[in-house]
Amino acid sequence: MFKNILVPVDGSHYSANAAIKAVCIAKKYGSKVKLLHVVNHSQLYSLGPAQSMPVITNTMLEALNKGGQSILEDTLKAINPLTVMVEAELAWGTPANVILEKAREKPYDLIVMGSRGLGAMLSLLQGSVSERVVKLSTCPVMIVKDR
Repeated sequence: MFKNILVPVDGSHYSANAAIKAVCIAKKYGSKVKLLHVVNHSQLYSLGPAQSMPVITNTMLEALNKGGQSILEDTLKAINPLTVMVEAELAWGTPANVILEKAREKPYDLIVMGSRGLGAMLSLLQGSVSERVVKLSTCPVMIVKDR
């Protein structure tokens, strides 16, 4: 039923819970799981107008990449995927857009994600990534609430 499961993660306990749930589903159906962390590049542009924005250095970009890799590694440790195939991918972009694009590319049979991420306060103003993915996804989306 679910052969390929996409799990967006952001380092929050909500996304870790979603990853754990996805592994449970994968064990039942013999599925493959892809963990996806999206470095939100729009945050770089929110630093201010172009003329006052600090120069984005390679060191800053490397730190963002390293932080994203750390989130993926921490999630892998949390789920301990000994009985299912799990891959991890780091991408750059606007999280909801990248998740939807990746879901169409594979295609995935299911997206499993947390109900809130690290940007919980900002989502009150702009709408959440999970809401956007639920509305626009072409495959089923499971939203995992906090325990």
